[in-house]
Amino acid sequence: MPATRWREGDTDGAGFALRDAQTGVRLGEDREGLPVVLPVGGSSGMRIGVLGESLFGRVLACRMIAVGIQVTAATRGPVLWRALSEAAGSRLVLGTEEGSWPPHPPRPPGVGQGPQGLVSDVRRPPPVSAGGGSWCTVVHVRREAPRHGSFWRTLDALLTLGTDFAETVGPVAGEQAVRVTSSLRPGEIALFRAGGARVLRPDVSPAEAALLTVPSH
Repeated sequence: MPATRWREGDTDGAGFALRDAQTGVRLGEDREGLPVVLPVGGSSGMRIGVLGESLFGRVLACRMIAVGIQVTAATRGPVLWRALSEAAGSRLVLGTEEGSWPPHPPRPPGVGQGPQGLVSDVRRPPPVSAGGGSWCTVVHVRREAPRHGSFWRTLDALLTLGTDFAETVGPVAGEQAVRVTSSLRPGEIALFRAGGARVLRPDVSPAEAALLTVPSH
């Protein structure tokens, strides 16, 4: 980037425009080619619901680990996590339920064990208190939103992974979410947050695919 002189008191509109950096994990690009970032791992807790297949939970876990979050996976299929677990080492803890999550006090990046994340694909939703604390991110992945429990009524973000989930998103996010999800093209997903909805096409690198694919025997 070429060096540029900062001008004090510049009012002619020719200076720099300073904007907040997008921090978190990249999900993909929207229909305009702009990056879509999910702000996880920050000082504000995040509760994320995903309507789709459990594979996407592993995608999010992989990217959360890459940005310095220690992840606990509560899963019905630990064998599906084997390659990612071997690569992540102590940064990923596997179990069949959330247990006494988090295993370490959630702290800022670079302090102690850093931010803590929980990715769950078990039927029972995480407790509503999960994800509410600083430096905590909690993800629950299901094909249908649980009918009981308060976690899905307090989401900070919701992802729908295709038109197959248009009917199931209604009770969680309303008719507008149904319309957006119904309009998805093949390969697209939708992200819903307080500011509105974004339609995007997720990207998975070859290195990620290798960690997320179960070897055939």
